[in-house]
Amino acid sequence: MVGRVVVMEPAAYQAWLSGGAGEMPLAARGQRLFEELACHTCHLPDGSGKGPSLVGLFGSQVKLADGSVVTADESYIRESILNSQAKITAGYQPLMPTFQGLVNEEGLLALIEYIKSLQPAGASGTQVVAAGPAAENPGERKSQ
Repeated sequence: MVGRVVVMEPAAYQAWLSGGAGEMPLAARGQRLFEELACHTCHLPDGSGKGPSLVGLFGSQVKLADGSVVTADESYIRESILNSQAKITAGYQPLMPTFQGLVNEEGLLALIEYIKSLQPAGASGTQVVAAGPAAENPGERKSQ
């Protein structure tokens, strides 16, 4: 087995753990890699591509071709990148290549973080704020 050990000062290690302070954020690095690997040519935001849309994927329930349902968590996304034929999304052909050996651990973490960041318009990681009359009093719900 071949490996690499990098020795860092504690402050530099903490910066690396937090995504590399001063560097491009992890999700932005994932977006760049997503484009470099041409993932965006099949995973179109509107779902019209050869692969499913990844917008809002993280944390959602995914129906698979075998009829089972899985939660799109970090391990599911990791497996889908490294072994794309393991779990095929219902309604799609098994066309995605495997990226095992082509994407290193840092790249995987960046891709996962990017996919986690893909939210439907108006959604954020913490709270969805409604536009229009309901936004005047967020605690009040109005029936339509």
